[in-house]
Amino acid sequence: MRYHKNMSKFEKLKLKIKNGQAISYEEAESFLLKLGFKVRSPGSSHFIFWKEGYEKNISIKKRSQLLPYQVRLLEEVLINYEKNTKNKK
Repeated sequence: MRYHKNMSKFEKLKLKIKNGQAISYEEAESFLLKLGFKVRSPGSSHFIFWKEGYEKNISIKKRSQLLPYQVRLLEEVLINYEKNTKNKK
């Protein structure tokens, strides 16, 4: 996949998520924090992301590449974000 030179890191990351590509924990954390999620660690290797008004908590284990089901969770968040962004315009 080729990215346009003028795309922001956030836009590139959104494309990776939409295409189901492998992403790191750090990329996922950056993505979720950019969308207003908060994070906490309950003392294990998993980190819990939550946002007021978003019905699900997102649990992600800190690893070099997220598991496919975790990328799908991020895709759900992205779909919800884009739907809400369109509704506000």
